[in-house]
Amino acid sequence: MAGRFNLARRPFVDTRPANLTAGILAVLVLGVSFVAVRTVFRYLDDSRRTRDAITQLKTEIARLEDARARAEASLARIDVAALAADVDEANAIALRRAFSWTRFLTRLERTLPADVRIAVISLQKAAATSGTAGGVRGGVSGESMTVGLTLISRDPNGLPKTIRAFDASPWFERPAPSSEDRGEKSVPEGRRLTLSVLYRDVEGRVAPAAGSAEGAAR
Repeated sequence: MAGRFNLARRPFVDTRPANLTAGILAVLVLGVSFVAVRTVFRYLDDSRRTRDAITQLKTEIARLEDARARAEASLARIDVAALAADVDEANAIALRRAFSWTRFLTRLERTLPADVRIAVISLQKAAATSGTAGGVRGGVSGESMTVGLTLISRDPNGLPKTIRAFDASPWFERPAPSSEDRGEKSVPEGRRLTLSVLYRDVEGRVAPAAGSAEGAAR
């Protein structure tokens, strides 16, 4: 029978289990070798792509550095201080053209008491304000100017009268007195008053009632 051992023939050892084991081991070795080779190739491919990406990044960084150097060289040729001065001058010119001195002086004359005259006026642009806060009429806000005034008053109560007049005006607000010269010898024509007030180029504020303004001044 084919399945029985024939000890009459040489060799007298059955090598089939050993051959089967060797074949299985060979297949395992081939499989592991295939996986290892594929892993090595994948690693090499990933390494190559990583090196290419690093090279591209270095190229991009070099390009950006070169652009930055060119931009810095271009900016170095610009006189920033002179440019800022030119911008400030242009803004001042535009402000002077837009500002109506006739309207301002007319409103100031209407606001000041009759026995107070103007000695010195200085104007400075105030911070921009907007909205309806603070009693802005109709939600309108105009150009705001900080006005410095030196006034001559014949009335001993000229300062409180002037403050009440500004508080009651629809164009002026926030009067802030700085000094009052009471020496009649230094100012023979009256008392010298120094104060600042905020002026709006439009009638943006509803004037308070005379009684409330007088009470606030007191």
